[in-house]
Amino acid sequence: MAEITIDKYLCVKCGQCIVACPARIYQRKSPNDYPSAASYAEEVCIGCAHCLAVCPVGAITVDGKTNADCVSFADGSVPRFEQIANLARLRRSIRSYSDKPMDNGTIEQMLDVVRYAPTAINGLPVKWIAVNGRKKVLELAALVSEWSKTQLPKSALLLAEWERGGDPFFRGAPCVIIAYTDETAVWPVVDATIAVETLDLCAAAKHLGSCWAGYFVRAAQSKESKGAINAWLGLKDNETAQGGLMLGHTGTVAYQRIPYRPELSLRWIC
Repeated sequence: MAEITIDKYLCVKCGQCIVACPARIYQRKSPNDYPSAASYAEEVCIGCAHCLAVCPVGAITVDGKTNADCVSFADGSVPRFEQIANLARLRRSIRSYSDKPMDNGTIEQMLDVVRYAPTAINGLPVKWIAVNGRKKVLELAALVSEWSKTQLPKSALLLAEWERGGDPFFRGAPCVIIAYTDETAVWPVVDATIAVETLDLCAAAKHLGSCWAGYFVRAAQSKESKGAINAWLGLKDNETAQGGLMLGHTGTVAYQRIPYRPELSLRWIC
């Protein structure tokens, strides 16, 4: 339930709130009228704060929040397309990490950015667990190895590496970041995927190594091992790990160029 007010002493009738609102809450009969919130506004508002961000004069208040609660940005702060293109192309899945530990502050800084990633109806269902330190990562890897013994086809090579003291599940990463949701999430897999990939790109921008932890996610969602992994992570029965990202400083591998990729497959319907 959202309480919405519009200060007519400030409003300049620009109509930006009407255009920006995804729930079509704001309306007016003519361009000369002040916009107002529809009678159903409190029921359908998703709390995205687009109206607060778009209003040029700060005339709108939603649940006590105003434009002052939004983050200002400079016009020149948006990266150029070429910069984003280079970041996306240069990002690699890293499977070799140094022994240098991950700093908690760096992890929090990146996740503070990731909370702005889009989610279905602004549900913001994604929560995080940071398993930081090789000792704890190996404890979690042991649970994944137990799952792999019976649930992962052709796991003999992985288990052989594990028994030799290797880490085929987290590749020696000093940190694993886990995204999880509960059963109330509307589109949990997609929301978490967007969030984890946003973190992935943040890591690349900071020249850190990262890689999706696919074995972990499969184990964490398997009915045979979810209980044990949830218990170790401190998750409830109605909570599910939707994504995981290995994270750390890169090891000895140093890429010299961007790998080959097939040509774009695109079909136009116009």
